[in-house]
Amino acid sequence: MVALKGRAIQSFLKKRDTDISAVLVYGPDSGLVRERADHLARQLVDDFKDPFNYIELSDSDLKAEPARLVDEAAALSFAGGERVVRLRTAGDSALSAAKTLLEALDADHMKPNALVVLEAGELPPRSSLRKAFEKARRGVALPCYSDTPADVRAFALETVHIENLIFDDDALDLLVSLLGDDRGVSRSELDKLILFKGPASTRSGRGTISVEDVRTSLADSAGAALDEASAACADGAPERLARAMYKSAMAGAGAISLLRALQRNFSRLHAAQSLVAKGDNPALAMKKLRPPVFFGEQHAFEARLRKWSLPRLERAQRLLVDAELDAKSTGAPQREIVERAALRLALMIAR
Repeated sequence: MVALKGRAIQSFLKKRDTDISAVLVYGPDSGLVRERADHLARQLVDDFKDPFNYIELSDSDLKAEPARLVDEAAALSFAGGERVVRLRTAGDSALSAAKTLLEALDADHMKPNALVVLEAGELPPRSSLRKAFEKARRGVALPCYSDTPADVRAFALETVHIENLIFDDDALDLLVSLLGDDRGVSRSELDKLILFKGPASTRSGRGTISVEDVRTSLADSAGAALDEASAACADGAPERLARAMYKSAMAGAGAISLLRALQRNFSRLHAAQSLVAKGDNPALAMKKLRPPVFFGEQHAFEARLRKWSLPRLERAQRLLVDAELDAKSTGAPQREIVERAALRLALMIAR
């Protein structure tokens, strides 16, 4: 088969195709990869702790026993019924085992007694693992790309409908603007919203989600949007900055909160760049900050240090001080003043 696309993905997920015994679920959206792999597995097995019908493997398992994937796919269940064999792979490291399985399936050299589900991250078109599944007769490649706003809207409506909830005017628009394109994050935020309103079992009738419900439930989204805005500003990414500022405004964050987020970020950059100027390397400078730069953010922070020299950072801090004075003394709209300052900063280094 070829890689599934568009409506074919939904059709495949909706009803089990018994001709398919191996599925490669891959893509940049790790949350959606996990969700779709879970969905496929639950078509056969309800309990992922079932030792007879469900097993998870890793690349290291196959490295030690290359034939294990085929053996597990053919093994009979002691409890009866089909099994699920699930492999989380880094990519082409599982190629040899996967090709052996697909070749055996396509040549009818084995009778499968399990659905084999491989989970991988983003795979380029030239990926050998991806090509193997796209060409297989009894295997299929299922891509998982980041959600569009339309996808988020449809997913939100479907999720709350199950709990007998509907959105009030503008509440759904607000929710879509606050959620990002990662399915796992969206599901987590929707679960919080449903818990806030109460699941169907706790209510006597249909519930309505208001704009205020969304703002209250997703309050931490305002902080996340502010962090996203300050990062986009320091990265010199005006388009990403504009989206993040809109998100922060929709989440209820004030203009001064945005200004404080920008000031904190540029103050930390200035402190780190000052240490670098005194002879520290960027890694040591980041460790000396209080609090130190989180490990997962160090690469991005170091890239910003390369863009922002000390003179440029001093100009940025003066611009933010002037913006605060204008916002608090001129009577002009505060948000316009702060957002204009943020965009000016981003354009300083935009390419």
